[in-house]
Amino acid sequence: MQKRNLLAALGALAVLATQPAMAQQAYPSRPIRLIVPYAAGGGTDTAARAMSQKLGELLGQPVIVEDKPGASTQIGTNYVVRAAPDGYTLLMGTANLATNVALFAHLPYNVQTDLEPVSLITKVPVFIFANAKSPIKSVADLVAQSQSASGGLSFASAGTGSIPHLAGELFKTESKSHLQHIPYKGSSEAAAALIGGQVPVSFDTLGPNFAQVKSGALIALAIAMPTRSSLLPNVPTLKELGYPMEAYSWWGVLAPRGTPAPIVAQLNKEIQTVLQTPKVRELLLQQGIEPVGSTPAEFSAHIQTETARWTNVAQRAGIKPQ
Repeated sequence: MQKRNLLAALGALAVLATQPAMAQQAYPSRPIRLIVPYAAGGGTDTAARAMSQKLGELLGQPVIVEDKPGASTQIGTNYVVRAAPDGYTLLMGTANLATNVALFAHLPYNVQTDLEPVSLITKVPVFIFANAKSPIKSVADLVAQSQSASGGLSFASAGTGSIPHLAGELFKTESKSHLQHIPYKGSSEAAAALIGGQVPVSFDTLGPNFAQVKSGALIALAIAMPTRSSLLPNVPTLKELGYPMEAYSWWGVLAPRGTPAPIVAQLNKEIQTVLQTPKVRELLLQQGIEPVGSTPAEFSAHIQTETARWTNVAQRAGIKPQ
């Protein structure tokens, strides 16, 4: 009898010991939510939806994109931070994870301690654009006219503290240009101001301006990346022109801190597969979005590097935290 009881106890312990592993293997067993901290229809939302269907197919469960905009991405980000760390609520994080540190004195979360990086998804290069009807036809023209014009030249961006704004401030320092920032409520307003002649140049990503470039209404003067864009191969890099600066918006997937490592690894593996899918890559590249991918450790290091870099730029530009 004692022997049977001992065997039964050992069997029960064996079952209990395998339950965590079995639960882990079962992931995912229900739909996954991918939170976008911007409104529907924007670049972040578009990128999330471009990869969500294929990611869902690989995981065997739907990946549902939910938009939770507001407070410079803080609302959506904080929603994920407070979610259960079980792999069923993910964040499509943006470059605001780095820039908000410099722009806000008090954030409701700490990126380094409250979020688990899964994978960098994309890089979205910043370009310098000019109205095709303006006398500015090159970066050299821009620098010369900014230095000779009384009061300098104004440049548009999608908003104060955005990567394009900070890129403009960095270029101003690197080129010794006399530039004044004019913030707009998003890229569409900035593009409209540039086309309408309210500002002579803008710093922005390609997506919101691509149609106007193709139509000839706008000119892309340069790209702030180490290599030229395959979409605009005739546009020089700022490095080629003597200004070795790099500026790009980026997006990546993160989970709440404490999400089990096997789940993070599984998500990372499938995301890398998604980003190598020709259909997904083509859809992103057509919008000027470069799919990249990374390991979780590489993405974590990327966020830290970007935070330090843009905090330094914001401080040099005299941007005070709110």
